[in-house]
Amino acid sequence: MLLRSPLKGSCTALVALTLALAASVPAYAQDPPPVYQQGKQYSFELKGDGFLRQEWTDSITFIENDRALARLRPRVELGIDRLLLGVGGDFGVGSAPSPPLENVPLLRDNFDPRDARLDLAFARVQAASWMRLDAGRFVMPVRFTEMVWDRDLRPQGAAATLEAKDRGPFKRLALTGLGARGSHVFPQDGGAFDFSGRETLWLASASALAGIGERATVELVASYLTWSDLDHLDPRLRRQNTRASAGGPLARGYDVVDVVARFAREGRVGVQLAADFCRNTAVDDRNDGLWLAAVLGSTTSARARLEYVFAKVDPDATLAAFAADDFLWETGWEGHRGDLGRRSTTTGRCTWWPSASGSRMRRGSRTVTSG
Repeated sequence: MLLRSPLKGSCTALVALTLALAASVPAYAQDPPPVYQQGKQYSFELKGDGFLRQEWTDSITFIENDRALARLRPRVELGIDRLLLGVGGDFGVGSAPSPPLENVPLLRDNFDPRDARLDLAFARVQAASWMRLDAGRFVMPVRFTEMVWDRDLRPQGAAATLEAKDRGPFKRLALTGLGARGSHVFPQDGGAFDFSGRETLWLASASALAGIGERATVELVASYLTWSDLDHLDPRLRRQNTRASAGGPLARGYDVVDVVARFAREGRVGVQLAADFCRNTAVDDRNDGLWLAAVLGSTTSARARLEYVFAKVDPDATLAAFAADDFLWETGWEGHRGDLGRRSTTTGRCTWWPSASGSRMRRGSRTVTSG
């Protein structure tokens, strides 16, 4: 069947990469014995990021059409030999929703605009030069686009990554397996590390990064994600996913194959190009998503960053609750988005930048413009 072909292709890539990694791992045993320094190695870092954003949205179904947002996410990381411990918070101040958030029928964002909560709390162990283990609430280890995973959300569970570096033309080969439960910010009544009555995610991913010349790289990431226990998702996160009834639970399953190809070139003005295709293999229709992006510059290594995105996402291409909340409808729409960010202040590891964005979306016969 047509729906099986992407999954077979993804499985073939996973098997091939598994063989490549299996062939490279024994080579580490042939390396000379490491020279250990006396005593343990310690590190301590204080990091943070934040942004200020003003939004103007044309009159649609949302109550807040003109709002300001400010978010700050400080974190502390302590390293002891091969162990890294980290904890961080997420503090947000924004326009108060009216009525209060608990009475809003639909959730536009993947965060509370007025909130103070635990963002990160993780332990990472570099078990070997080719194995890394993560547990707790940590940054997503797979490089998805925001069509599938909002970078502001944190998996809550455990992950294992096997990797080989500098093997022939490849700078990095990696396999990642992840299990998580209760990774969304909503519902809020549970809090961090409440695993009872929450949605579950299982994920397997393979990636290959190859160099092109001295400054350019090409990366391919193939992943399979499957969600379960979706009856526990906050019903206000329905977005455009199909419902069994109005305001009821989701009517369809979500077993998503996702393939991302990236090209990046370093220079005075860095360039990144990305193409992402996903298909929900659990259903037979309205199940494809396409995401194309181009980025110039950076707000971390340069003074400014310009990003353009075109996306065409079917209503049930992926689980919309975990897609990026920078769009008004995470699934079930077609449109363009532009974002311009400028770094204004850098102190230590903390960077603040103002940003402005605009997008034009077409959903059925309705056209919506936001900025």
